Amino acid sequence: MHSHSQAREQAAPAQDPFLYDTDQLQAVAEEAVVKEGLAYFKEDRVMDLAWDASGLRARVEGSDPDAPYSTELSYDADGALRVSCDCAAARGEACKHAVAVLYSYADKVSGGAADLIGAMDTAIEDRVQRGRTEVKVEHLGGDPWFGTWRAASLTSTSHTPRSYRVHIRSLHRRSNYCTCPDYAVNQLGTCKHIEAALHAVRKRSDYLEIKDQAPPKPFVYLAWDLQDPPRIQLQRCGHPAPDLSRTLDDYFDATGRFKGNLPEDFFRFSDAVYDREDLDLGEDALDHARRLATNAAHQVRAGEIRQRIVQSGGRLPGIRARLYPYQVEGVAFLAANGRALLADDMGLGKTLQAIAAARWMKDQADVQRVLVICPASLKHQWAREIERFTGDQAQVIQGPPAARGVQYRRDSAFFILNYELVLRDLSLIGEALSPDLLILDEAQRIKNWRTKIASFIKLIPARYAFVLSGTPLQNRLEDLYSLMQVVDPRVLGPLWRYLADFHVTDERGKVLGYRNLSELRRRLAPVMLRRDRHLVRDQLPERIEQRLDVAMTAQQQELHDTALAAAGRLAQVAQRRPLTPSEQNRLMASLQQARMACNAAGLVDKESEGSPKLDEMASLLEELCLQGGLKAVVFSEWEQMTRMVEERLRNLGLGCVRLHGGVPTAKRGDLMERFREDDAVQVFISTDAGGVGLNLQTASVLVNLDMPWNPAVLDQRIARVHRLGQTERVQIVLMMAADSYEQRVAALVRGKRDLFDNVIEPNATEDVVGVSRKLLETLVADLAADQPAVEPGEVETEVAVEAEIAPVPAEGPREPAGGTADLAVSATLKLCIEELQQAFGPRIERVLGAGGGLLVVLDRVDAGDEQEAQRLSASVPVALVDPRAFNGLQRLGAGSPLGEMQTLLETGARDQGAHIPSLLVRAREKLKAAEVLLAEQCENSAMELLASALLAGAASRGGLSQAPTAQEAGVWLYGEALPKGWVTPDQATAIMRAVSLMQAPRVPEPLVQEVLADTAAFLDGFGEHPR
Repeated sequence: MHSHSQAREQAAPAQDPFLYDTDQLQAVAEEAVVKEGLAYFKEDRVMDLAWDASGLRARVEGSDPDAPYSTELSYDADGALRVSCDCAAARGEACKHAVAVLYSYADKVSGGAADLIGAMDTAIEDRVQRGRTEVKVEHLGGDPWFGTWRAASLTSTSHTPRSYRVHIRSLHRRSNYCTCPDYAVNQLGTCKHIEAALHAVRKRSDYLEIKDQAPPKPFVYLAWDLQDPPRIQLQRCGHPAPDLSRTLDDYFDATGRFKGNLPEDFFRFSDAVYDREDLDLGEDALDHARRLATNAAHQVRAGEIRQRIVQSGGRLPGIRARLYPYQVEGVAFLAANGRALLADDMGLGKTLQAIAAARWMKDQADVQRVLVICPASLKHQWAREIERFTGDQAQVIQGPPAARGVQYRRDSAFFILNYELVLRDLSLIGEALSPDLLILDEAQRIKNWRTKIASFIKLIPARYAFVLSGTPLQNRLEDLYSLMQVVDPRVLGPLWRYLADFHVTDERGKVLGYRNLSELRRRLAPVMLRRDRHLVRDQLPERIEQRLDVAMTAQQQELHDTALAAAGRLAQVAQRRPLTPSEQNRLMASLQQARMACNAAGLVDKESEGSPKLDEMASLLEELCLQGGLKAVVFSEWEQMTRMVEERLRNLGLGCVRLHGGVPTAKRGDLMERFREDDAVQVFISTDAGGVGLNLQTASVLVNLDMPWNPAVLDQRIARVHRLGQTERVQIVLMMAADSYEQRVAALVRGKRDLFDNVIEPNATEDVVGVSRKLLETLVADLAADQPAVEPGEVETEVAVEAEIAPVPAEGPREPAGGTADLAVSATLKLCIEELQQAFGPRIERVLGAGGGLLVVLDRVDAGDEQEAQRLSASVPVALVDPRAFNGLQRLGAGSPLGEMQTLLETGARDQGAHIPSLLVRAREKLKAAEVLLAEQCENSAMELLASALLAGAASRGGLSQAPTAQEAGVWLYGEALPKGWVTPDQATAIMRAVSLMQAPRVPEPLVQEVLADTAAFLDGFGEHPR
């Protein structure tokens, strides 16, 4: 019987505990036994396989065909694998016959045993293929193949061109070496650069003559393809000198295995052979020994540091605050580890703990420069907290490139910048700043390890790193992997092994759940510290939560139901086949409209005023703030909704400030300061985009006007107010539209907490959890079930002919200045106006109607606009005029056709101040829409919007009124935009990359994330580029 506790953890989840892969099999049987069992399975030796709830049973043919072995497998009450076999080798352990039965079972259940050949083989093959196509190599020395090569990737996952040194020591074994980061952590003994060099050797005309030649001299290396890896190994060859032979025999056994104590004996060996030219002492072996020595020294040092900090009693030198005992523990954990993840629940003081640990290391560990990277909205808050707790003046990095270059070189201990600036300033950070300690706040910003920002963060050269996040894992286990890449990539091992160890997938590779979570928690424990809010419940005041179900108006209900009906019809299509990109856009637009209708009809139709939620909020705050004197925070996902809130509160006579993603970073600190210090400012209004990481303990009332799709966002909202430093009872109100799509979302998001709770929470006990479908998938199934059953052809026809609901931009068009006209506008006319707003956005100055047609006044009219008007005229006749022509028609007086027309939409006078080009406005709207689509895994649709946003932004830099099409992009970029200085060469390359990806049949999510980051940086830097 296999009695080790990890046996069950290595097994598949409770749904089918007998599905094993190669790596899991090697946890219950020796590698040689697994290979023999695989051979037995391939030879069809397993017979009469049967299974039921009690286990597996089969007969396995051995060396005597007439006497097959009866083999049974089951689990005992403790989850340990029990093996019963007639063979003498079993004795309760997994024998080759048991392994063969497991392979056969997998083949029967999953339809093939190919997956069990192992994640390792797949990972190696991936590097072989990429080495053949993605890497160029150059042979620097060695004859005919043994020696040094230079390798460089044609495209790099780190987004920066780099070359690496490859040392080829064998053509047939995985005993070569590369200086790249992948080789350092992948545990494969190879990488794409090594495979590229081997491929180059195999292409030589004399390969058949040289392939069996032995290396010219013996070599010592780190072996990953032997039992109990990694092992320091000697490859003997040739005829070494007698003194070298004696030395090698002293330290290595007959199989080549190092037989001394690590690392001390290996250092003695390396000293003995230092500078010998007849032995290749591999850098991989030396690095392994050095790492073992460093880890041992670190353990001793960490214990001493922890003891010194804990003995401080909460009063640390240089810190102007007395820390709670758990905060002292957190400071000791960070300082002792040097690189660690602090995952305390929101509101427990992660910022203070990081500052205190940084200050301690500044005084005790020769840390001279600390770099804090955080969201833009938190830069000035970090600066204030650093000054408050240490007295140090922090340097906030901001402004144009020249100013930032000066700021990086100033004499300061703390430097603060936002994540987006890392993309622009990486070289300056490394050369001018060269930080000793890196602090990442709200580090979930880099949860996708393939994005450009995440890659650049990992390239920052810092000895120490504190990663801070109250939600290090939100949706997928890969979120946590990305953060740990910054802390220590060796903790979780290579990605291929991480996926194999902790993911449950179906035969197509789709993730069904997660397993071995107890082992994952064990690995994380040395470098991750998590405490929840129960730890400080004695220090936190009472928290009262209240949910208000607010009835919608008839107009809201109509908009809501219309949107859900459209989404439902598309959902039925999605049940039978994948949606096209345009259908995905329409589905997301419909769901977006339903959510917005739950808040206010005006968010959708841009005309209606007020809403029941606003009425409830006003009544609540009038009582609590105007009469009770309390301060409150109001959150909404929609910037337009926060504008409505601001207008309502000012009409009540309540002082307020409003924060959203469009507020410049430099002004955000002033808003928070006014809210904290000015008694006349009683309400802080914020969107989620603007409110990450805010400390708003001055408030004791929190009003949520809508339900976020991500439960972590709701938690973050609450933690802005209910956190350490709060002295009053906190009242939390969540408003939800009654009998609405919003309530469905609320019920579904609860399931998203399971994974977080069973990996991050300190008291977690579950070892296996299922993964629920993506929220969008669940909603689609839910919506499809609500639709009346129809034939497939009927659904297709109905969806095809139905008037589309135009995607609603996050910011929306401007409100009519003169209110709505008395004209009864038909539903068809309304839809056409919405499509006009989507097509032309803020370029529209006025829309007039008469006789079922529309006259649209645009800032200017060109051929492309006329084509768009012709398309829209298929349902409603549309004519376009520019302001000059419109003024001419007005001068005709009574003879003008305008006399019979009524104004349906009027945007009012243009802002005579800082005018934002209309193309740039549209580009930013498309960026926001792309973020929404990407959050719900609509990668291709998001990609189309991002490419369009980049082209619009580039055209706006040239002062143009219309962006080029994707087909015109290449000629326009390199024939006009680049020569005229509207874009840089790198930006032109990024735009063309987006255009190319847009045309691909499927774009992987990591690539879309990269383009999203590029687009945000490009549009954010609009003001820094000359026109």
